Amino acid sequence: MEIQTGKVLRQTLASPIALIALVIFAGAAAVAGGIAAGAAVAAGAAAAAVLFWFLTVLGVAINRAHNAFYAAYAEQRGLRWDRSGAVPPATPLLRRGDTRRVDEMFTGTLPGGLNGELALYSYEERSGAGTGSSAKEIHHFTVVLSELPGLEARLPGLFVQRRSGFRFLDGAEDVFRSNERIELESEVLDRKCEIFADRRCDANWLRQLFEPSFVDFLAESSPEGFAFEVENGTLCVNVNRHRGKANELDAICTAAATVAKRITDEAAE
Repeated sequence: MEIQTGKVLRQTLASPIALIALVIFAGAAAVAGGIAAGAAVAAGAAAAAVLFWFLTVLGVAINRAHNAFYAAYAEQRGLRWDRSGAVPPATPLLRRGDTRRVDEMFTGTLPGGLNGELALYSYEERSGAGTGSSAKEIHHFTVVLSELPGLEARLPGLFVQRRSGFRFLDGAEDVFRSNERIELESEVLDRKCEIFADRRCDANWLRQLFEPSFVDFLAESSPEGFAFEVENGTLCVNVNRHRGKANELDAICTAAATVAKRITDEAAE
């Protein structure tokens, strides 16, 4: 199951309301152009009206396709769908940017069995404010949030991040970090991720947390673009981009459940 924009667009284009609107827009533009400046202008006005009509129908179709997909996804998985949800600024990702928003949120027992929220989250960064010109950059993520109670003291901060720089610079970059880099014996995982922990975390406990099967999961089985953060009892699993396929959303939720279980199991020992 995925967002069916093409199918909904074809249905919307063929609907009586859309066809009637096309005739009215094009006809009115052609008549007005012909009266004002002749046949050539009339043809141009009619073409502009058709383009406006198509863009309007396309916008309606995209909105309908997204709504149909999200409604079906929530119903089939027994989740509550909210178009105007919000996420707390509980982890670094959720505090980034000048503004933040949630486009879609699903709440309940997620695929994989974890209780929490699945959300399409974005933050916006602005530059050049006050200089007369400004630019903005919007970053999109699909996130899963869940609470891990009782872990605030044991795990004040753990951050498994998508790798964004050259590995040979790791040592130089670490001088400027407040968290401690965690090195694991997995070349595959090291190419995908950088791992940092709050300096208050027990190093021996962290080594036990990253047992071989968990490292293999992160390196080989986690979804594309996977990362997670744990800070003061809040787990935020994330992948880059808003995902629009049911199997992708399910995979992110299932991966989040795997991470949560591994952490809580180790904490219980």
